Amino acid sequence: MLFGDLRMKTLAFLLSLILIFALTGCVEQGFTLLNDLSVTVVTSADCEPYSRKGDFSSDEEEETPVNPDDAWQMALVNPWTPLPDNFTVRLANIDTRYAGYDSAQFDARAIDQLHAMCAAAEQAGVRLVVISAYRTNATQTKLFNNKVNRVKSANPNLSDEEAIAEASTVVAKPSTSEHELGLAVDFNSVEDSFRDTKAYTWLQKHCNDYGFILRYADDKQDKTGIIPEPWHYRYVGVENAKKITASKLCLEEYLEANQ
Repeated sequence: MLFGDLRMKTLAFLLSLILIFALTGCVEQGFTLLNDLSVTVVTSADCEPYSRKGDFSSDEEEETPVNPDDAWQMALVNPWTPLPDNFTVRLANIDTRYAGYDSAQFDARAIDQLHAMCAAAEQAGVRLVVISAYRTNATQTKLFNNKVNRVKSANPNLSDEEAIAEASTVVAKPSTSEHELGLAVDFNSVEDSFRDTKAYTWLQKHCNDYGFILRYADDKQDKTGIIPEPWHYRYVGVENAKKITASKLCLEEYLEANQ
């Protein structure tokens, strides 16, 4: 009887240990201890698999999350989608060989692609000169106000609202310009005659290879809110650029179709 009582007390003690181990996620340790003492228990093979958040068995695959870092390439900025007030971007200086003014800057994540495109054009006998790239909100505000004043001077009968509406089709309102995004550049000339140059022809054939698209095409003003600009190119990444161009959609249409 003494031996039986001792065995029962031992079993009770070990069962208590199992409870403790179970509460701490160490079930198998308790089973092993009991098995070593030749006490018959249910083994882990007879139990439902134990798992906690973040624990995966060898035959399970963790989902691959969408990489949020890719979103910056396709960020939409237009008259109806302004930049957030707290928007910031890491900039890098454009190589002076390709810049038409001092301290021209572009998004640091894409500047190598811009340089590569300009270098490739140069090797093909085509000169690409960046005449406008990143702009601060203050600069964009100044440019926009100047355009409004010119519109009013040319059309004195227009109201302020009408002058602003007309000006905004040519110069984006502050916080709605891709130049503030840091991913847009204007090349060579902001004249419609740019489309008749070798530079324009070369860009149409090769800009996608470096991740750029012609942003404001001839027949898309109703979608973009901006007049056709054959000189304005936007970085979206190589894969995106090829898909967008092949689709014959503007960025707004492409994003809407691929939501």
